Amino acid sequence: MKKNTAAMIADIVLLVLCAALMLGVRLVFHACGPKEDGSWMTCHWAEMSVFALSIAMTVTALARLLVRDEGMRRGMALALVPFAAAAAVLPQGVIRLCMMQDMRCHAMMRPAVILFAVLIAAAAVVCTVLRRGEKAAR
Repeated sequence: MKKNTAAMIADIVLLVLCAALMLGVRLVFHACGPKEDGSWMTCHWAEMSVFALSIAMTVTALARLLVRDEGMRRGMALALVPFAAAAAVLPQGVIRLCMMQDMRCHAMMRPAVILFAVLIAAAAVVCTVLRRGEKAAR
């Protein structure tokens, strides 16, 4: 039984995208830093929420590589689509960001989170389609 190389590559790309969102939101395109008094602005909590959600997404993508049942794999991939949608709307849609549009949370974090969320959702759909084609080929 020959494995579908394209499907395996798509699975790995999905995992890398989820991990990139998880690490990126904390290290690269994070929200604004603490205020002078040491307290945090609300955008920090949007960052933390996206980070927590991206951990669940990364674990789900990693579990897809370990699970053998194709139905479960497809279900896990499809579960990442609403996860990604939730991550995209968390900053500003659910948790308000800073009032000034030129702040880091508006200029970097939100666009990057939306971009990664769209890429993750698209990769999850591609994984589902490729695995469905693999099952039909058997």
